[in-house]
Amino acid sequence: MTSGKEATLKKLIEEYMVMTEAIANTGKKARSFNTDVTIYRSEIHLIQLVGDYERLHISDIARKFGITKGAVSQMVKKLEKKDLVIKQRDGTNQTRMLIALTAKGERAYHAHEAYHQAHDRAMFRFLEELSARELAVIRDFLKHVVDMTDTAS
Repeated sequence: MTSGKEATLKKLIEEYMVMTEAIANTGKKARSFNTDVTIYRSEIHLIQLVGDYERLHISDIARKFGITKGAVSQMVKKLEKKDLVIKQRDGTNQTRMLIALTAKGERAYHAHEAYHQAHDRAMFRFLEELSARELAVIRDFLKHVVDMTDTAS
């Protein structure tokens, strides 16, 4: 027979696995985000990043996502073909390209924000009810998971 703590740990691990599967499965669902093209999860998050920061180079995006510049370049090419982003020469450094949203990219960016406002509301209400200590425990747990993921790859 397991102790109460062991049973709680087992349940926590089960819930964590369910959560990671749910997150992984959302990446397979494509949406249009108020455009005429299919946009995948990784693509909309690149659009989100460009919309949030406006003046980003490929190396900036790679650093923020923790992926290679080559992977970012490939994704940018796909988004260019979908008319969601454009590359522009950086006026301060002619050898570097800035990534910017097109009008269609702006529509996708705003639709994505609206999507999250609607779908994340319950989570934010839950988090607002927690104490500073409880929030710190969640933050530390999430940081630990990210750190473990970084060392595993």
